[in-house]
Amino acid sequence: MAQGYPQGNAFGAEDQERLLDEATAVVKEQAFYMKKAIDSDNVREALKNASNMICELRTSLLSPKNYFELYMQVFNEMQHLSGFFGDKTRHKKKMIDLYESVQHAGNILPRLYLLATVAAAYIKSLEAPAKEILKDVNELCKGVQHPLRGLFLRYYLSQMLKDKLPDTGSGFEGEGGDINDAFDFIFTNFNESNRLWVRIQNQGPAREKDRRERERHDLRVLVGANLVRLSQLDGMTMDFYAETALPKILDHIVSVKDTLSQQYLLESMIQVFPDEFHIRTLEQVLSAYARALPSVDMKPIMVTLMNRLATYLSEADPAKVQQAGDIFSLFRTHLQGILERALQPQGQGGAAPIPDIAPALEVLAAFMQFTVSLYPDQVHYVDIILGSAAELLQKFKSTGLGNLSDKAVDQVGELLAGPMKTLGLGVLKMEHFVALVSFLNFETRKQTSLSMVTAIVEEDRPLSSLDDVKALFSFISPLVKDEADTPADEGKDKARFAEEQQMVCKLVHQIRHEDTDVEYQILTEMRGSFGQGGPQRLIFSLQPIFFGALGLVPKIQAREKRRAEEGDEVVPAPTISLKKVFQFLHRTNTALMQSSPDMALQLWLTAAVAADQVERATGAQGNFEPICYEFLTQALVLFEEEISDSSKQYKGIHAIVGTLCKIVALDPENFDTVSQKITRHAAKLLKKPMQCRAVSACSQLFWCDARRDAKRVRECLERCVKTCEAVVQSDPSQTGLWVEMLDRYIYYFEVNCEEVDVDLLQRLLAICLEHINFALKDQQAEKDAKKAEDHLKSTVAYLTKMKETSPRFAELKLN
Repeated sequence: MAQGYPQGNAFGAEDQERLLDEATAVVKEQAFYMKKAIDSDNVREALKNASNMICELRTSLLSPKNYFELYMQVFNEMQHLSGFFGDKTRHKKKMIDLYESVQHAGNILPRLYLLATVAAAYIKSLEAPAKEILKDVNELCKGVQHPLRGLFLRYYLSQMLKDKLPDTGSGFEGEGGDINDAFDFIFTNFNESNRLWVRIQNQGPAREKDRRERERHDLRVLVGANLVRLSQLDGMTMDFYAETALPKILDHIVSVKDTLSQQYLLESMIQVFPDEFHIRTLEQVLSAYARALPSVDMKPIMVTLMNRLATYLSEADPAKVQQAGDIFSLFRTHLQGILERALQPQGQGGAAPIPDIAPALEVLAAFMQFTVSLYPDQVHYVDIILGSAAELLQKFKSTGLGNLSDKAVDQVGELLAGPMKTLGLGVLKMEHFVALVSFLNFETRKQTSLSMVTAIVEEDRPLSSLDDVKALFSFISPLVKDEADTPADEGKDKARFAEEQQMVCKLVHQIRHEDTDVEYQILTEMRGSFGQGGPQRLIFSLQPIFFGALGLVPKIQAREKRRAEEGDEVVPAPTISLKKVFQFLHRTNTALMQSSPDMALQLWLTAAVAADQVERATGAQGNFEPICYEFLTQALVLFEEEISDSSKQYKGIHAIVGTLCKIVALDPENFDTVSQKITRHAAKLLKKPMQCRAVSACSQLFWCDARRDAKRVRECLERCVKTCEAVVQSDPSQTGLWVEMLDRYIYYFEVNCEEVDVDLLQRLLAICLEHINFALKDQQAEKDAKKAEDHLKSTVAYLTKMKETSPRFAELKLN
């Protein structure tokens, strides 16, 4: 087979298969003759055929994958020769003679494979010290420096001699050596294997670098097997590992400046050696990590180490945990140096790429989880880790190499999310938490803020400290107001914006404190923060503030009642009086009027009802009546100046009428003033049907708890009847208005309004029937007329029931 070309360079899959088949055929043929010679106890022929078989491994044409397959065939066949060498009764030679005879093979590769095979039998025979044979064969194997062939030769040497080492307690210890000799053999083999493995990367043209990297990755087990052998040594005690083995292994790994090599071997060491070894040598290991190449991804290495240690310590007895010492401090001491490797240029030649600190931040996130799992009560440890992240980000920022990558930003978010979930508002007291947030872009700061708000609301955490609320609103400022980097289109996605603002507004309902004065202070602080949010946020934020303040009213009343019963010494007088609360409501709703007049109208009316209730509850006539009247006046001013749409005016009239009907403590003159104004507005509505219904509703103002004026009721109803007649005359489809007027008359008749009698009801019944019958004949009005007819039937059914149960309805005729 041709040789001298880079491994598998010039051949495709079909050629590779052909070459492997050809080599396999030679191996099988030579193996057949070798075994035939062995059966005849013919050493010379057996060696010759074995040498011919091994010569197939001299090829440079097979890919590493196919070379490995060919190697395994040769290895399996060589076991027959190994067994033959081990049986002196058959070959009848001294082992020293056999050992020297195989060194006469013409080619170096077969010579060394045969030498390793004989060495295993030589050591087993105990005719010479194992350490001498191991040292000799190890040195001789350095004669093969072809990366792939040398690597497999080293692997073969390791396989053949793995159970022939002078390990502690083995049959080869003593004159044959000790654990130091066993370690030196495996370590030397490991050292040479790693260097050969690294050199594969430099074989062939640069354009095939990625392919070679993949091939190297597939061959990594040939190097890692040496670490496994070391971990299996019985003499590998914790002391020997810490004082002898580990320093040499780490020095070698760090000295070989290859990213893949360092990455794989540092990870492998964590996997193959026991956890208690890692605890004992943690400082050495972390120091070595800091010396690794900047391009080595420390995240999987550190995460694996931390997970192993966390699992071990969580399951270990207290004595072992105490013996482990302060692991957090060890990690903290070395971690910064490991992380700052990310800031070092990683390019080779030309312009170095911008460093990416995302992997370093991932390591810190893993360290955070590790720390919280081991030290759940040590909150200051979390702050220290956040401080490390802030320091790292500050150094990155000072390099002036650009902004954080999206991945790095996500990792900062992950670092912040963990403490927020477990500590809630407590994180705001940490020195470095807020500082770390400042490195994020606007969108990420907003999402972090939203996470904080969501955690408080969903876990129902109380807001009972003014300082905590100040810190909280400073932290969630991206949600509360526009900042320097707030996008111009913030709020463009209205559904999302509304959802975010509604979540923030829920914070108002988390205010809880026994002292109403403190609750008022917190509300005032929130109101000040919300006031900076601009019109698009005020629509959402001021309404819950309003109702939060309104909720103080019954609390202050209850406090005053307790003070009266128990005395000032037990229950001190509140600093914030009811009038101050109403002033707060006034200021808050005034700020809302421009942004959302419809909502502000409802809030003025709500405040008026609250003031009326306080007026009635206190029994002190006139204390809160002016406040109630002021709120109603503001509602009317708002109605007149800000609400111009007819449908909104119509709804507003009904809202004002409904509110006035509940108020009883208002001065009669003031009540009349408001009633007359709103009735005039109802009469001025543009659409006549609306005008009719609105004036009908206003009639209720003259027959409610605050006032009984049957004459004014009849005046309103007569105006409605006239308007209704004009509307239905011009548009028969509006005939349902007559039935609505009938319902209104029935109501007043039922509540004993003396201006409404049976004759009026009788006439209206006839009018309704007349207009409905007429409208049913009109094709355009027929559909609405049927609805009016159904409505009338329901009304008549009600009157029939009342006729049977109430004497007032006895004279009504319903034929």
